[in-house]
Amino acid sequence: MSIIQTIRDKAAVLVFGIIAISLIGFLVQDAFVGGARNPFQSEAKDVGKVNGSEITKSEFDERVKNTEAQYQGQGYRVDESMRQQIQEQIWEALINKQLIADEAKKLGLGFTSKEFTHLLFSEKAPEEFKRQFTDPKTGTYNIEAARNAFKSIQRTKDPEQLRQINEQLIDPIILSQLQVKLMDIYSNGVYLPKWLVEKQQAESNQVSDISFVGISYSTIADSTVKITDAAINEYIQAHKNDFKQERSKSIAYVLFNAAPNHTDSTNLWNKIETLKPQFAAATDAGVFVTRNGTKSPFYDGYINKSRIQVPAKDSILSLAPGQVYGPYYDGNSIALARVIGTKVLPDSVRARHILIATMDPQSGQPTMADSTAKNRIDSIQQAIAKGSASFETLVVQYSDDQGSKERFGDLGYFPNGQMVKEFNDFCFEGKTGDKGVVKTQYGYHYIEIQDQKNFEQAYKIAYLSKNIEASKETDDAASSAATQFASASRTAKTFDENILKEKLNKRLAETVREMDYQIPGLGASRAFVKWVFNNKAGTVSEPISVGDQYVVALITGEKAKGLQSAATARLMVEPILRNKEKAKQLAQKLGKFSSIDEAAKNVAQEVQQVDSIRLSDNFKPGFGNEPILIGAAFNKEYQSKVSAPLTGNSGVYAMVIKNSSSLPGGDASVEDQRSATMMQMKQMMSFGWMQALKEAAKIDDFRLKAGY
Repeated sequence: MSIIQTIRDKAAVLVFGIIAISLIGFLVQDAFVGGARNPFQSEAKDVGKVNGSEITKSEFDERVKNTEAQYQGQGYRVDESMRQQIQEQIWEALINKQLIADEAKKLGLGFTSKEFTHLLFSEKAPEEFKRQFTDPKTGTYNIEAARNAFKSIQRTKDPEQLRQINEQLIDPIILSQLQVKLMDIYSNGVYLPKWLVEKQQAESNQVSDISFVGISYSTIADSTVKITDAAINEYIQAHKNDFKQERSKSIAYVLFNAAPNHTDSTNLWNKIETLKPQFAAATDAGVFVTRNGTKSPFYDGYINKSRIQVPAKDSILSLAPGQVYGPYYDGNSIALARVIGTKVLPDSVRARHILIATMDPQSGQPTMADSTAKNRIDSIQQAIAKGSASFETLVVQYSDDQGSKERFGDLGYFPNGQMVKEFNDFCFEGKTGDKGVVKTQYGYHYIEIQDQKNFEQAYKIAYLSKNIEASKETDDAASSAATQFASASRTAKTFDENILKEKLNKRLAETVREMDYQIPGLGASRAFVKWVFNNKAGTVSEPISVGDQYVVALITGEKAKGLQSAATARLMVEPILRNKEKAKQLAQKLGKFSSIDEAAKNVAQEVQQVDSIRLSDNFKPGFGNEPILIGAAFNKEYQSKVSAPLTGNSGVYAMVIKNSSSLPGGDASVEDQRSATMMQMKQMMSFGWMQALKEAAKIDDFRLKAGY
């Protein structure tokens, strides 16, 4: 990762030099880093196990922490909801990692340092890595430059840096390559014999015409067929895979709204209104909004008109410098806007630079004395100005930005406001061809502006913005109402009675799982879910604050991990078993018959005809979705005699084949169809093999016990 990328992201990240150092260590060791436990990682309480292998709390926490930092570095706000999603992502990733490692070990697969080297220094190298050594003029990966960079860097002895590189670069590459090897083994095991394709083709060309009689299940009232729990349990045992369940709980709950009300909004509006004259008169608008606690931090720079996205944009941009617009609503906040200045600027600039760094962007520690760095950048500027050395030569020799160094300092085009202020101001307020030295928090830059595009009006604006928040009175009122309800509702009976008495809205959540982080109607509420699983059925909560609401909940039940109970499965199973019982009764109604006409007479029905049935049909006008009739239409036994009663999806049928014939074959060859089908099978394999490993694995989840 380049230092200039650090400037762009405004966050501390790993520099490329550290990556290179760590990789050298890997290449020399000839070790499978990905499968080994980090020697610098302290042992901690497990958060889970995969086939007996621990997922440690320290590893889990570290990966969550790093992922959160990456999201924040990209400008995302990591709130409770996103944090829970990140934890779930890491959990799934660690499970997948272990399953792949286990399967690779079982099959004797590995990924050696020789393979790693061959991958890294080839056109198949990961794109993020290749980009560091891609020639901007040709767009090709400079393998020799990558090799030379590795040779020029000594090994690091910092275990923390090694651990980070193992996790963020080496392990993912090894894991992905093992996954590729496993996928090759699985997909190459796909085989479809020629005879089967020929059989399928012959069957697809067959058509049948049938006569049938059908009696619908609806002719028997559901109330007349009773299905016992014992029958449902017997069905569950025979279809265990369809009725597995996770541990879960069910709750009933009521909400007490503590969100800001109209009075709170009006009070804030009036407060902002009183600040408007002071804001307009302030000599330094940036200092004023910062001192008064603005929601939107002051940006001391110009933003192009096309990039300004705020309510009342046209009204704000029509102001003269010094004028204030507002108050106005901006989502859940109220704001004032003051135009400080305006000028014409490009919306994007292309520049190149040479960096003499004075600090390590990862650790924040100084790397060179300021005076030494200033003397060096001044010498570089003079050498280029006199023509005694080229920019290209000096950037390769001296620049500390490894990311742009291989592109001879070229940063490409970047938009206004993306760089740190000093760097950004020079590039956007100067003109094409300007060269100069700029100091930033990272050191000294010698910059050349190569191009500027799309000039337009740009504005420097200060925003004084405050969130509309519930007052203490609003919050106290909601808290008091929730407390009174909770204290009077300590049992399931009184809970329901008080809901009716106070005309509250009773909400239900029937399946709350132990690692859920939100409940319908509540949003992100991990702390509340943890309360549910730390208490037993029948417990009523004290008021719990969730977002801008107070919740009082009753735990109404619990389902253990394993097979569903008859009560839980009844909704799905009862219609199936009921139709089976009805099918027996309808078969008795059909009675004995030796022809389709006799069967029709027994139940006072008309014989129906359906023609041109094919095996590939899913639905046919006349009887709808009845696979039993589709299949029977090609049973040669029914060409000479009527079928026995057939149990279908919607009723019971008797049928006979009137006519069966073959249509001319299509143009597709057997081999083409075989190849296409095998390709589809391989694609299905690519989606299904990891899920198959998960279903076969023993995965223990201890995250709730570990405090997550």
